[in-house]
Order: sequence, then C-alpha cells, then structure tokens
Amino acid sequence: MSGYQLVETCCGSAALSLFRLGAKRPLLPYQGGKWRYRHSLGQIIDGLGFEGRPRHVTLTDPGPWGTVMGVVLTPERRTQVVDRLRDLAQQDARHIFDALQGRAVAEDEVELASEYLFLQRLSFSGKAVGIRNGCWSSPGFNASSAYGLPGTDRFGAVNPMIPSLIRVLEGYDTTLDPTARISCRRGSAQTPRETQNARHPTLVYIDPPYRATTAYPNGTLSREQVVALALAWHSAGATVLVSEAEALDALVADGWQTRQLYAGRQDTSPFRGKQEEWVTFSPAT
Repeated sequence: MSGYQLVETCCGSAALSLFRLGAKRPLLPYQGGKWRYRHSLGQIIDGLGFEGRPRHVTLTDPGPWGTVMGVVLTPERRTQVVDRLRDLAQQDARHIFDALQGRAVAEDEVELASEYLFLQRLSFSGKAVGIRNGCWSSPGFNASSAYGLPGTDRFGAVNPMIPSLIRVLEGYDTTLDPTARISCRRGSAQTPRETQNARHPTLVYIDPPYRATTAYPNGTLSREQVVALALAWHSAGATVLVSEAEALDALVADGWQTRQLYAGRQDTSPFRGKQEEWVTFSPAT
C-alpha cells in the first residue's frame, strides 16, 4: 500500500517514524524507545499491507518531543539546531547543564529543541527529561556521556555524545524522505477526529506509558484510555498497533492479534529492558 499516513501517538523519540522515513540511526537513546524493535515492527506493518515509506507522518506527544520532532523533521530548522548544538559543544558541558536545569523553557522552538536534545543526550540511561512548571527537569547529568571515557583492557573508549548527536542529525539530511509531509504537535494522544487526511489509508502506532513501569515526567495514559483510543482509530478505518509489556486482553477479545517481540530478562544489566515487549494489532481493514 503506497501513499499511506503513519500516525504515531505518544511518539517520544519517534523511532518507528524515523525508521520508516529512512533513518539509519536513532536520534538518541530514550526511555522506552523502540529503535531496537524497528525491524520486527516493520515486518508486522508490511504484513498488514503498509509497505514502503509513508506519504504523511502525524506525531503527537504530551512532553517536549511533541515540539522537538517537528523541528528535527524540518530540514531548515534541523540545520539551525545543529549549529546551536555546535556552539554548546564548544563550552563546558557541566556548565551548560547547570545553566539549563531548572531554567524556563525557551519559547523559540529551535532553541527549545536544541536545549532539550542537549539535556536528553546527557541523561543517565536515556531517562526522560521533562518540563515542570515551565522549566527543564533532567533526571541527572551523565559525565561519561558529556566528556567521554578512556579505553580500558575490558572496554573501548567512550566519546563525548553531543558530537555524536550532531552527526546523527546531519545524517538525516541524506537519509530521510524529503517528500513526506510532517505534522507534529505537543499535546494529548491524537484522535481520529483531530487528524486531517484520515480518509487516506492510515496506520496508527500507539506506544503508551507501560503499566507498572517508570513514569514519564509529562503525560499519562491509563490502560482504559489506551484501549479506547485504539478502538476509536480502528472504528474510523485505521489499522492500529499498540505496544505494551503484555498483550492487551481487551483488544484480543475483540479479535485483535498479538506478537511477542522480546521475552525480557532476569539479570541486573542496566543496558537492556527487563520487561517483555508485545504488540497487539488490529486486523487489516
């Protein structure tokens, strides 16, 4: 199916949309990000008839990503972010972090995106940076990401991460589909009645906050709300996929299918998620 619309609610770092638009690398590590599952999700999507790149991508998120992704996916503004990050990379990372932490979020979207990406790239284990009372709120400063680490007998050297982020953004100039139309806003999960072009073939991906896991600093969505949102989109004619740490029984009872993407792990490694990964998806319409 060509010319389809991809709607990603609770988009976060929009790993699936970036992948379908042609990205070869994720923007940055992020709490709950789905880049590692992109191929598995892509196979399901292809099997549902949505092959190739989307013509129109619609993104929403209640946190900073709702603004940031709109900037990142606009080539001219992405270039401005790269320039701003280069300026920040010339200064002491801890000094910049201390200056931004608790400071009022910029009104200018390019400046907002630059500040957010700086803070998020230096966050411990990709934990979410949020906005509280109009100010930046980071879970902490990761010195090894900021300054790098020398190599040892067991591990290679770690390079500073802001230059790496800049290279990823620059790489999007040649990998992302320049013809796709992008709609992005900060707010609650998109509903069918709020989305233009719903008459076109539409694939909806819902990646909500998982039940009983670390909460995001901005926005919540209960299991009941997730199910209601998924059913609303399906009733409007969209094909819908929902990620969670378990199959969604309420949807399965309505004839939806499930697939396990990851079985989880029981060790204490901080680098891979412990919870299972499932996707529950509607029959093709």
